[in-house]
Amino acid sequence: MFKSKPSPSPSPAPEELPPLPPLQFHGYKPTTTQKLLTHDISSNIRNLLPPRLQLFNDWYLIYSLDQHGISLNTLYNNSKLSNQVHKPKIEKGYGDQIISRIMKESPTIRRPVGYVLIVKDNKNNKFGAYLNENLKPMDHKRYYGNGESFLWKQEHVKGTKDHRFKAFMYTGINDNIIYSNHDFIAIGSSNGQNGLYINKSLEEGISYRCETFGNEILNGDGDLGGNSHKFGDKVFGKFEIRGIELWRVGSLD
Repeated sequence: MFKSKPSPSPSPAPEELPPLPPLQFHGYKPTTTQKLLTHDISSNIRNLLPPRLQLFNDWYLIYSLDQHGISLNTLYNNSKLSNQVHKPKIEKGYGDQIISRIMKESPTIRRPVGYVLIVKDNKNNKFGAYLNENLKPMDHKRYYGNGESFLWKQEHVKGTKDHRFKAFMYTGINDNIIYSNHDFIAIGSSNGQNGLYINKSLEEGISYRCETFGNEILNGDGDLGGNSHKFGDKVFGKFEIRGIELWRVGSLD
């Protein structure tokens, strides 16, 4: 009599990773009236960060035009790593605990950090960049940063009060990621036209399409700038700045 073989036991399901803890923002003062970072923007950006940085649930305000005044030098000074490590210590979250354990086991590994730049213009558009390095003035023209960086914008959905988040990732066409000095901040470039350009007074900026990120104009809906201009066959968006914030993702200690 034929006897059937017992069915193999089903393989155990792989252990699911715990959900990412909610983000906590550190640095806003109780008197701050203009807060650019929202949970909607931060969660969209977080999903695009390198996995090692998605673990961090604490974001730290490094510079705010509202809190620190209108000064490019202050932005650079606050961005120095030596000036960031003296911030008041906050109880470490889930990501910090994991990274600290890895650092103890492999002390040669560099502690991961990243930076989120947010700009608000005179038409209430919000846009900016994720940068893998802190902003700094370069004495000589030299681009820095790597392909983890990207541009983003939150655009209005026509006919509604809703917003749509868009990100523009590194294309690999060129390595013009970040170039900054005492006269401007420029992120992404092709033929001298920047994906995001901010002038030294932190009062005005320009956004072009650029090959570095294949981006749309950042201060507008679709590929139209909020204040569209043409230079030859190139369309760009020119904007007045109403707010700037720079946030650090990851701890330095």
